[in-house]
Amino acid sequence: MLNYIKSELYRALHSKEIHGTAIGLLAIILSMNLVLFLMKDVEHFRYGSASFSYSMLVSVPMMYCYVAADVAVMLYESDRRNGTMGNSIAHGISRMQLFAGKCIVCFTVSLILLAAALPVYIGSASLLHAQGPTTAQDMLLEIPAMSLIATGSLILAVVLLDLFQNSFFSVLTWLTVMLLLPKLLQFAGMLLPFGGDALTDAAMWMPANFIPAGTRVNMSECVTIWDTGAGMARCLLSGAAGILVFGLAGVLLLRKRDI
Repeated sequence: MLNYIKSELYRALHSKEIHGTAIGLLAIILSMNLVLFLMKDVEHFRYGSASFSYSMLVSVPMMYCYVAADVAVMLYESDRRNGTMGNSIAHGISRMQLFAGKCIVCFTVSLILLAAALPVYIGSASLLHAQGPTTAQDMLLEIPAMSLIATGSLILAVVLLDLFQNSFFSVLTWLTVMLLLPKLLQFAGMLLPFGGDALTDAAMWMPANFIPAGTRVNMSECVTIWDTGAGMARCLLSGAAGILVFGLAGVLLLRKRDI
């Protein structure tokens, strides 16, 4: 399994898709902050501040989940279709080792992308005006708050890519589980005359529900769910539950899956 992980990491780090993603992320960050820097002294332009730059990410915490899942898609969307998965199993790697290895590789690549983008983001934003409610600390605290949630979303993406041959169905199912299902459960809890409160409480442990409910980030305020100990704990517990549920689902669904 270790050799598999090493070979997959080598392949990932030399992948054109990963290189393109890294360059794209850095280009977007630098371009955004460069435009804000060039316009920061323009009269009546309110957005030339580090606070506004940081708020672009702090206001969309689920972005970490999207990027993590996208890494999985870039690396493994064609594994079943081109027979790579079957060849790996034929060479003595078990399905569970393959599943765990993919998750580890995707997590490592996602971490490398974050490590590359973060100093560029903070460094370029520091050239802007400092005033405003959102700070670098808010953005840095967002990382541990979203770390387990993003890891769970990554594991779900790997499970679905291995489960379906068509990556379109994998992406559609991922969006349903991560975004649509939580909203449907919350809505159902509001409508049910009996048991609705319990269903609503359960739905409010899902990131797509409790993160927007506890987060208000704009030009005048920055209130995030991870500002408090209870909010940070909810993020970590929800993420840990996602890792457990999606990991077990992967073990159960992929163990006897035909290759």
